Amino acid sequence: MIAQKTHFKHKKIDGRISACVVTRNSSDSLNLYLTSLLESVGNKEEVEIIVVDNDSSDNTKSMLENNFPQAQYIFCSPGVGFTKGINTAIQASSGEYILIATPSTQVKDDAVLQLLKYLKENLQVGLVGPKILHADGSTQYSSKKMPSPKVAMLHTLYLFGLIRSSEILNEYFLFNYQIDKPVEVTSLTMSLLLVRRAVFEEVGLLDEDLFVWASDVDWCYEVEQTKWKQMFLPSIKVFHKRNSVSKKQPFANLVHYHNDLKVFYRKHYAKQLSPVANLLWEFMLQVRFVLLILKYFFVKTDEYSYY
Repeated sequence: MIAQKTHFKHKKIDGRISACVVTRNSSDSLNLYLTSLLESVGNKEEVEIIVVDNDSSDNTKSMLENNFPQAQYIFCSPGVGFTKGINTAIQASSGEYILIATPSTQVKDDAVLQLLKYLKENLQVGLVGPKILHADGSTQYSSKKMPSPKVAMLHTLYLFGLIRSSEILNEYFLFNYQIDKPVEVTSLTMSLLLVRRAVFEEVGLLDEDLFVWASDVDWCYEVEQTKWKQMFLPSIKVFHKRNSVSKKQPFANLVHYHNDLKVFYRKHYAKQLSPVANLLWEFMLQVRFVLLILKYFFVKTDEYSYY
Protein backbone atom coordinates (compact mmCIF):
# COMPACT_ATOMS: atom_id res chain seq x y z
CA MET A 1 0.00 0.00 0.00
CA ILE A 2 1.32 3.44 -0.90
CA ALA A 3 2.04 5.64 2.09
CA GLN A 4 -0.68 8.25 2.44
CA LYS A 5 -0.13 11.95 2.92
CA THR A 6 0.52 12.32 6.61
CA HIS A 7 0.20 15.22 9.01
CA PHE A 8 2.46 14.43 11.93
CA LYS A 9 1.18 13.87 15.42
CA HIS A 10 3.79 15.96 17.20
CA LYS A 11 3.81 19.73 17.25
CA LYS A 12 6.54 21.24 15.12
CA ILE A 13 9.40 22.88 17.01
CA ASP A 14 10.68 25.80 14.92
CA GLY A 15 14.37 25.65 14.09
CA ARG A 16 14.93 22.14 15.44
CA ILE A 17 16.68 19.60 13.23
CA SER A 18 15.36 16.05 13.56
CA ALA A 19 18.16 13.65 12.61
CA CYS A 20 16.43 10.45 11.48
CA VAL A 21 18.49 7.34 10.82
CA VAL A 22 17.78 3.64 10.29
CA THR A 23 20.44 1.14 11.30
CA ARG A 24 21.13 -2.58 11.48
CA ASN A 25 24.26 -4.04 13.09
CA SER A 26 26.22 -0.88 12.29
CA SER A 27 27.13 0.38 15.75
CA ASP A 28 30.60 1.65 14.81
CA SER A 29 29.42 3.44 11.67
CA LEU A 30 26.44 4.94 13.50
CA ASN A 31 28.73 6.21 16.24
CA LEU A 32 30.97 7.93 13.67
CA TYR A 33 27.99 9.45 11.85
CA LEU A 34 26.31 10.87 14.95
CA THR A 35 29.62 12.18 16.30
CA SER A 36 30.36 13.94 13.01
CA LEU A 37 26.82 15.33 12.89
CA LEU A 38 26.96 16.86 16.37
CA GLU A 39 30.45 18.22 15.73
CA SER A 40 29.20 19.75 12.49
CA VAL A 41 26.27 21.50 14.16
CA GLY A 42 27.97 22.30 17.47
CA ASN A 43 25.76 24.34 19.77
CA LYS A 44 24.44 26.53 16.96
CA GLU A 45 21.23 24.55 16.33
CA GLU A 46 19.04 22.21 18.37
CA VAL A 47 19.24 18.62 17.14
CA GLU A 48 17.07 15.69 18.15
CA ILE A 49 18.33 12.22 17.25
CA ILE A 50 15.91 9.43 16.33
CA VAL A 51 17.39 5.99 15.63
CA VAL A 52 15.23 3.16 14.30
CA ASP A 53 17.02 -0.16 14.82
CA ASN A 54 16.20 -2.94 12.37
CA ASP A 55 16.62 -5.88 14.74
CA SER A 56 20.34 -5.40 15.45
CA SER A 57 22.24 -8.06 17.36
CA ASP A 58 25.31 -5.89 18.03
CA ASN A 59 25.86 -3.26 20.74
CA THR A 60 23.89 -0.46 19.03
CA LYS A 61 21.60 0.16 22.00
CA SER A 62 24.38 0.29 24.62
CA MET A 63 26.53 2.46 22.34
CA LEU A 64 23.70 4.98 22.08
CA GLU A 65 23.04 4.87 25.83
CA ASN A 66 26.72 5.56 26.54
CA ASN A 67 27.53 8.08 23.81
CA PHE A 68 24.20 9.67 22.83
CA PRO A 69 21.84 9.32 25.81
CA GLN A 70 19.63 12.05 24.35
CA ALA A 71 18.79 9.88 21.31
CA GLN A 72 15.33 8.42 20.92
CA TYR A 73 15.80 4.69 20.26
CA ILE A 74 13.12 2.63 18.50
CA PHE A 75 13.81 -1.09 18.21
CA CYS A 76 11.98 -3.07 15.52
CA SER A 77 11.90 -6.87 15.67
CA PRO A 78 11.68 -8.34 13.14
CA GLY A 79 13.40 -5.68 11.05
CA VAL A 80 11.16 -3.50 8.92
CA GLY A 81 13.65 -2.32 6.28
CA PHE A 82 14.82 1.19 5.45
CA THR A 83 11.63 2.71 4.04
CA LYS A 84 9.28 1.75 6.85
CA GLY A 85 12.05 2.47 9.34
CA ILE A 86 12.66 6.01 8.12
CA ASN A 87 8.89 6.63 8.02
CA THR A 88 8.76 5.52 11.67
CA ALA A 89 11.55 7.93 12.57
CA ILE A 90 9.95 10.84 10.73
CA GLN A 91 6.61 10.22 12.43
CA ALA A 92 8.38 10.31 15.81
CA SER A 93 10.16 13.57 14.99
CA SER A 94 9.27 17.11 16.02
CA GLY A 95 11.71 19.31 14.13
CA GLU A 96 11.00 21.95 11.51
CA TYR A 97 13.78 20.36 9.45
CA ILE A 98 14.27 16.63 8.95
CA LEU A 99 17.77 15.29 8.28
CA ILE A 100 17.83 11.83 6.70
CA ALA A 101 21.12 9.96 6.42
CA THR A 102 22.56 6.46 6.51
CA PRO A 103 24.85 5.23 9.31
CA SER A 104 27.65 4.94 6.73
CA THR A 105 27.68 8.71 6.18
CA GLN A 106 30.10 11.10 7.86
CA VAL A 107 29.45 14.83 7.93
CA LYS A 108 32.31 17.03 6.78
CA ASP A 109 33.01 20.37 8.48
CA ASP A 110 29.82 22.46 8.90
CA ALA A 111 27.94 20.79 6.02
CA VAL A 112 24.62 20.50 7.87
CA LEU A 113 24.68 24.14 8.94
CA GLN A 114 25.38 25.17 5.35
CA LEU A 115 22.47 23.09 4.06
CA LEU A 116 20.23 24.60 6.71
CA LYS A 117 21.38 28.11 5.84
CA TYR A 118 20.42 27.56 2.21
CA LEU A 119 16.93 26.39 3.16
CA LYS A 120 16.42 29.37 5.45
CA GLU A 121 17.51 31.79 2.73
CA ASN A 122 15.52 30.15 -0.10
CA LEU A 123 11.95 29.63 1.05
CA GLN A 124 10.82 28.07 -2.24
CA VAL A 125 13.31 25.21 -1.80
CA GLY A 126 11.96 22.15 0.01
CA LEU A 127 14.99 19.89 0.17
CA VAL A 128 18.73 20.12 -0.35
CA GLY A 129 21.49 17.59 -0.77
CA PRO A 130 25.31 17.88 -0.72
CA LYS A 131 27.92 16.30 -2.95
CA ILE A 132 28.57 12.76 -1.74
CA LEU A 133 32.22 11.68 -1.61
CA HIS A 134 33.98 8.35 -1.29
CA ALA A 135 36.51 8.03 1.53
CA ASP A 136 39.32 8.91 -0.92
CA GLY A 137 37.61 12.19 -1.82
CA SER A 138 36.34 11.13 -5.24
CA THR A 139 32.74 11.87 -6.19
CA GLN A 140 30.10 9.23 -5.48
CA TYR A 141 27.60 9.75 -8.25
CA SER A 142 23.88 9.33 -7.67
CA SER A 143 20.85 10.23 -9.74
CA LYS A 144 20.03 13.91 -10.13
CA LYS A 145 17.21 13.42 -12.63
CA MET A 146 14.24 11.08 -12.71
CA PRO A 147 15.14 7.64 -14.09
CA SER A 148 13.47 6.11 -17.12
CA PRO A 149 13.60 2.72 -18.85
CA LYS A 150 16.18 4.14 -21.28
CA VAL A 151 18.33 5.38 -18.41
CA ALA A 152 18.10 1.97 -16.71
CA MET A 153 19.24 0.19 -19.86
CA LEU A 154 22.13 2.58 -20.50
CA HIS A 155 23.17 2.42 -16.85
CA THR A 156 23.28 -1.39 -17.02
CA LEU A 157 25.52 -1.23 -20.10
CA TYR A 158 27.71 1.32 -18.32
CA LEU A 159 28.04 -0.80 -15.17
CA PHE A 160 29.24 -3.79 -17.18
CA GLY A 161 31.71 -1.71 -19.17
CA LEU A 162 29.84 -2.05 -22.46
CA ILE A 163 29.64 1.72 -22.93
CA ARG A 164 31.84 4.42 -21.43
CA SER A 165 29.16 7.04 -20.99
CA SER A 166 26.42 8.87 -22.86
CA GLU A 167 24.81 12.29 -22.93
CA ILE A 168 21.77 10.85 -21.14
CA LEU A 169 23.86 9.37 -18.31
CA ASN A 170 25.92 12.56 -18.06
CA GLU A 171 22.72 14.50 -17.43
CA TYR A 172 21.29 11.85 -15.11
CA PHE A 173 24.35 11.74 -12.83
CA LEU A 174 25.83 15.19 -13.63
CA PHE A 175 29.08 13.42 -14.48
CA ASN A 176 30.51 16.53 -16.14
CA TYR A 177 29.23 19.11 -13.67
CA GLN A 178 32.38 20.81 -12.39
CA ILE A 179 30.94 24.04 -10.97
CA ASP A 180 30.23 24.46 -7.25
CA LYS A 181 27.12 26.57 -7.83
CA PRO A 182 23.71 25.17 -6.75
CA VAL A 183 21.72 23.38 -9.44
CA GLU A 184 18.04 22.49 -9.44
CA VAL A 185 17.47 18.75 -9.83
CA THR A 186 14.57 16.31 -9.73
CA SER A 187 16.15 13.60 -7.57
CA LEU A 188 18.42 13.52 -4.51
CA THR A 189 19.89 10.64 -2.54
CA MET A 190 19.05 9.89 1.07
CA SER A 191 22.71 9.17 1.82
CA LEU A 192 22.19 12.61 3.36
CA LEU A 193 19.24 14.88 2.72
CA LEU A 194 17.82 17.88 4.59
CA VAL A 195 14.08 18.45 4.12
CA ARG A 196 11.54 20.93 5.40
CA ARG A 197 8.92 19.24 7.53
CA ALA A 198 6.31 21.07 5.47
CA VAL A 199 7.28 19.00 2.42
CA PHE A 200 6.47 15.73 4.20
CA GLU A 201 3.22 17.25 5.44
CA GLU A 202 2.25 18.00 1.85
CA VAL A 203 3.68 15.00 -0.02
CA GLY A 204 3.40 12.31 2.62
CA LEU A 205 5.86 9.65 3.70
CA LEU A 206 7.88 7.23 1.59
CA ASP A 207 6.11 4.45 -0.31
CA GLU A 208 6.52 1.30 1.78
CA ASP A 209 6.04 -0.92 -1.26
CA LEU A 210 9.68 0.03 -1.88
CA PHE A 211 12.06 -1.63 0.58
CA VAL A 212 14.96 0.82 0.24
CA TRP A 213 16.68 1.25 -3.10
CA ALA A 214 14.16 3.32 -5.07
CA SER A 215 12.30 4.92 -2.17
CA ASP A 216 14.24 8.20 -2.29
CA VAL A 217 13.85 8.58 -6.07
CA ASP A 218 10.15 7.71 -5.84
CA TRP A 219 9.58 10.25 -3.07
CA CYS A 220 11.45 12.94 -5.04
CA TYR A 221 9.17 12.12 -7.97
CA GLU A 222 6.19 13.03 -5.77
CA VAL A 223 7.89 16.25 -4.65
CA GLU A 224 8.28 17.20 -8.32
CA GLN A 225 4.49 17.40 -8.57
CA THR A 226 4.41 20.20 -5.96
CA LYS A 227 5.69 23.77 -5.71
CA TRP A 228 8.84 22.73 -3.82
CA LYS A 229 12.25 22.93 -5.50
CA GLN A 230 15.01 20.36 -4.99
CA MET A 231 18.56 21.69 -4.97
CA PHE A 232 21.93 19.96 -5.27
CA LEU A 233 24.64 21.97 -3.51
CA PRO A 234 28.01 20.61 -4.73
CA SER A 235 30.08 23.08 -2.68
CA ILE A 236 28.84 21.27 0.46
CA LYS A 237 30.37 17.82 0.90
CA VAL A 238 29.91 14.71 3.05
CA PHE A 239 31.52 11.28 3.01
CA HIS A 240 29.61 8.05 2.42
CA LYS A 241 30.96 4.50 2.58
CA ARG A 242 29.04 2.78 -0.16
CA ASN A 243 27.51 -0.62 0.57
CA SER A 244 28.93 -0.78 4.10
CA VAL A 245 25.59 -2.09 5.36
CA SER A 246 24.10 -3.76 2.29
CA LYS A 247 27.13 -5.96 1.58
CA LYS A 248 26.45 -7.85 4.83
CA GLN A 249 23.42 -9.40 3.11
CA PRO A 250 24.35 -9.35 -0.60
CA PHE A 251 21.73 -11.72 -1.98
CA ALA A 252 18.83 -10.31 0.02
CA ASN A 253 19.76 -6.81 -1.03
CA LEU A 254 20.10 -7.77 -4.70
CA VAL A 255 16.57 -9.17 -4.51
CA HIS A 256 15.26 -6.03 -2.78
CA TYR A 257 17.12 -3.80 -5.24
CA HIS A 258 15.60 -5.36 -8.35
CA ASN A 259 12.16 -5.72 -6.80
CA ASP A 260 12.24 -1.99 -6.02
CA LEU A 261 13.18 -1.22 -9.63
CA LYS A 262 10.23 -3.33 -10.80
CA VAL A 263 7.79 -1.61 -8.41
CA PHE A 264 9.04 1.84 -9.43
CA TYR A 265 8.74 1.01 -13.12
CA ARG A 266 5.22 -0.39 -12.80
CA LYS A 267 4.13 2.59 -10.71
CA HIS A 268 5.43 5.35 -12.98
CA TYR A 269 6.03 3.99 -16.50
CA ALA A 270 4.14 0.76 -17.25
CA LYS A 271 0.85 2.49 -18.13
CA GLN A 272 2.64 4.74 -20.63
CA LEU A 273 4.16 1.89 -22.65
CA SER A 274 2.84 -1.06 -24.62
CA PRO A 275 2.52 -4.59 -23.17
CA VAL A 276 5.37 -5.71 -25.42
CA ALA A 277 7.65 -2.92 -24.16
CA ASN A 278 6.76 -3.76 -20.56
CA LEU A 279 7.50 -7.45 -21.11
CA LEU A 280 10.85 -6.62 -22.71
CA TRP A 281 11.83 -4.27 -19.89
CA GLU A 282 11.01 -6.80 -17.18
CA PHE A 283 12.93 -9.49 -19.07
CA MET A 284 15.96 -7.18 -19.24
CA LEU A 285 15.61 -6.51 -15.51
CA GLN A 286 15.82 -10.25 -14.82
CA VAL A 287 18.88 -10.51 -17.04
CA ARG A 288 20.50 -7.67 -15.12
CA PHE A 289 19.71 -9.44 -11.84
CA VAL A 290 21.36 -12.68 -12.97
CA LEU A 291 24.42 -10.87 -14.33
CA LEU A 292 24.92 -9.00 -11.06
CA ILE A 293 24.75 -12.25 -9.09
CA LEU A 294 27.38 -13.77 -11.40
CA LYS A 295 29.51 -10.65 -11.09
CA TYR A 296 29.34 -10.85 -7.30
CA PHE A 297 30.40 -14.52 -7.32
CA PHE A 298 33.23 -14.27 -9.81
CA VAL A 299 34.51 -10.70 -9.52
CA LYS A 300 34.04 -10.34 -5.76
CA THR A 301 33.30 -6.64 -5.97
CA ASP A 302 31.60 -4.47 -3.34
CA GLU A 303 29.81 -2.63 -6.14
CA TYR A 304 27.11 -5.24 -6.64
CA SER A 305 24.23 -3.05 -5.51
CA TYR A 306 25.40 0.14 -7.21
CA TYR A 307 23.88 2.31 -4.52
